[in-house]
Amino acid sequence: MSKQLSPLRGGFRLAATAAVTALAVLAPAAGALAAGAPHPAAGAAVRGQGGGQYVRSVGLSDGVSVAKVYKLGDRHYRAEGFADGASFGSIEARPDRPYAAGNLNGMYTALDNNGNVVSWIQRTTQGHGAHTEKLADEETVVKVRALGDQHHQAEFSRGGRVLGTVEADSDRLYGVFRIGSVWAVLDLDGGIASYVGPAGIDACTVTKTIASVLPTEGMTVELTNRPVPASGPNGPQAVLKNKYGVVLGGVNVNHPELAALGLKMTDVLSGQPKLIDRRPTGGAARTTSFPALPRGCSKTA
Repeated sequence: MSKQLSPLRGGFRLAATAAVTALAVLAPAAGALAAGAPHPAAGAAVRGQGGGQYVRSVGLSDGVSVAKVYKLGDRHYRAEGFADGASFGSIEARPDRPYAAGNLNGMYTALDNNGNVVSWIQRTTQGHGAHTEKLADEETVVKVRALGDQHHQAEFSRGGRVLGTVEADSDRLYGVFRIGSVWAVLDLDGGIASYVGPAGIDACTVTKTIASVLPTEGMTVELTNRPVPASGPNGPQAVLKNKYGVVLGGVNVNHPELAALGLKMTDVLSGQPKLIDRRPTGGAARTTSFPALPRGCSKTA
């Protein structure tokens, strides 16, 4: 039965994982983003200390910490964790290692190579070392095998059909598995943490790009519409970019207005949001509807 993790992790142990050995096709990454933070101010083409172009900030499940997401390349992202302004480490997902995870005192944070972040608190597990248990969906079974000292393998299955395996050892502190909305993290001591996020978020995500009303040549606004998870924003957002694609700022569910750039979102929880933009120096406002959610997609996830 469930028991308390002993001891809780004293820090954010980090490792990008090897790709999942899967016999089933894993679903596109879903992001149950917790509360977001504002984009940088206009002209701030921010790059983190570990490199990459700033994309957005994502509040984590403890309600205090924030992950700043940076794009390093095609299907290559890094998320750096901050608490009270101080970095506590970063995780990186890339084409050959599509998932990464970290653990800060029972707060798990996972990243995929589309730049999506999930975060959850979990302080219990059914066991360490070799054991078998069900994941949070109560359907997927994981069988953990001990391959050596601080070296474990987890095999995931449903209805007797193997879905994939991951490993964790001193070189890969966490093995991360995902299928559909289910995430699982294997620790090097054989512990399992799992989480069920909103399903089908990627299939319900639509984007269109419009020219900015700002006078600088080549500037655009990228409008993304998607369901709003109950845990916080990965809902609709509008991002201002220069002609080179560098993000200059934006608005989202938690921060629907950025006066410095003349951006404001309305009807953010309706499933049919609108963007009102104008030049900060004044002038007529323009109202643009976000693209409609695909058929069958709810306004909330």
